[in-house]
Amino acid sequence: MKLKMDMRRFLSGIFLFTSFTEKEVELLEASISLKKVDKGEQIFSEGLEATAFFIVVSGKVKIYKLSHDGKEQILHIHSPGDLVAEAAIFDSMVYPASCMALEDSTLVRISRDRFVNLVKEHPEMALKMMSGYSKRLRQFVSKIEELSLKDIKSRLASYLLENSTVEKGVTVCHLFYSKKELSSLLGTIPETLSRALSFLKQRNLIIEKNNAITIPDPEKLRIISE
Repeated sequence: MKLKMDMRRFLSGIFLFTSFTEKEVELLEASISLKKVDKGEQIFSEGLEATAFFIVVSGKVKIYKLSHDGKEQILHIHSPGDLVAEAAIFDSMVYPASCMALEDSTLVRISRDRFVNLVKEHPEMALKMMSGYSKRLRQFVSKIEELSLKDIKSRLASYLLENSTVEKGVTVCHLFYSKKELSSLLGTIPETLSRALSFLKQRNLIIEKNNAITIPDPEKLRIISE
């Protein structure tokens, strides 16, 4: 019973379902299953039938596409609480990109057929999900503005600040991705990312050690981000 209640609480915290009633969350729960994947395991591939979408419970996964010459372009990196491939359920019968686990992960798998039937039986749930999407859309518009208006140094500074935590009075950002993955996420190439990191380090705005970046003065870095 505790596991079920925890899962209902988890589902209620997902942006798409935050307006659902307790009964609606219970109905949704009947359409899900848990899926555990190992680091490097393929979750779905571009072009395959979209039979389900996912929510990350723990770990991280990447959404990516491969060019004709085999070059990988990372589109998104999803962390706990993020929805994965839900758009394919509504507007496409196939996955438009591929998904792979960046680390050992646990996902909620939501069956496409069960979910679509649930929405047909309870159309008021669709209106509630539209509200969640409208809020998310505003976040995406902000992200697009950031990518189009900011240079790589500003985007990097913003990323470090947004993903940092205060540990023993010190602001630190832990890097869970490789430089190649991070550069793709920021819309650049590894060489350009390295130059941006060097720029910030030379000005003592960041201190890089292993996979952690310390930010001595967050306000000074915020000036770069803006």
